[in-house]
Amino acid sequence: MDTANTPKRFGQDHSQPLVVFGRNSHELRWESIGDNVMGGQSDGTVVGSEEGYGQFYGTVRLDNGGGFASAKADLPKPLDASRWKGIELLALSDGKTYKIGLRNSTDRRSVVYQHSFTPGTEQWSRIQLPFSNFIPTWRGQTVTDAEPLDIRHLVSVSLFVSGRQAGKFLLRMQNWVLF
Repeated sequence: MDTANTPKRFGQDHSQPLVVFGRNSHELRWESIGDNVMGGQSDGTVVGSEEGYGQFYGTVRLDNGGGFASAKADLPKPLDASRWKGIELLALSDGKTYKIGLRNSTDRRSVVYQHSFTPGTEQWSRIQLPFSNFIPTWRGQTVTDAEPLDIRHLVSVSLFVSGRQAGKFLLRMQNWVLF
């Protein structure tokens, strides 16, 4: 990656970071959750870089009913995001579509509210994901009778690559901030 074109210190003008990447940050502990819960063999990992951006990378395999990779991190304490409209980040990817997930519970079996995005492949893309557009899902399916996302009590964040987008993937991200 050409770090000369990497935007620096994105989000420092915002009052509330949600996810901070980099070696000097209080990084979240990301847990890989692949499609092995369904017999698949996909994998995904989130790490922070010394340059201050995060990477979500791995391989989606379609063998044995697979087709997605994800990683989840619990926030250090529940966050009341009711003063903000959504999540903003800068991202650079490989052309695949990704999803950010939010939960009101640390239980990974709970409903996850997802918003998809497809960043550019040549330049960093500014991504804005309004809370009102997050869709409740359970195991990749929309939940039509779920309660709305409670933005007053966010406790967990996730990243997904799904939709049977087979092969290696790489998403680079600047800090996630609330806007």
